Amino acid sequence: MYSYDPHSTLKKNLILTVFSLFLLTCIFSLMIGSTFHIPHPEETYLGIDSRAETSEQRIAFLRRLSYSPAPDTEELEQIVIPVEFGDVYTNYNELQKESGGDLSRYKGAQCIRCSYQDEETGNFLDLIIYENRIIGGDECTRELDGEMWPLRMPD
Repeated sequence: MYSYDPHSTLKKNLILTVFSLFLLTCIFSLMIGSTFHIPHPEETYLGIDSRAETSEQRIAFLRRLSYSPAPDTEELEQIVIPVEFGDVYTNYNELQKESGGDLSRYKGAQCIRCSYQDEETGNFLDLIIYENRIIGGDECTRELDGEMWPLRMPD
């Protein structure tokens, strides 16, 4: 004959509840981790070694592109690539794609924007750096109605 034991049923329900919560937590953690995974940067950018840990490496990168960065004009700024691109970042990323880059791979990443003034043109050279690797950049004027161009290999 079957007898009902409320303590045994309560214990089974509690175990099932705890196990279910554990499974949901694991599934949720996996979903979050896969959604916000930021890839490691490539070893090259524009076909050049993208290492940018030191000022010397960053300047050497720009010089390989035939720019003339003035070392004493270096400015470093912490930036975060937005998770959702508005018009400004969408347009900027299109500029990056002209150089073979794509900042959408790095949404949510904390980066460094490193700027130099070009000794020959007076324009500014910006590098976007993630994990000590260059992932993007531009040449620009700083006027309010200024211009911006993608970084390119010389012709």
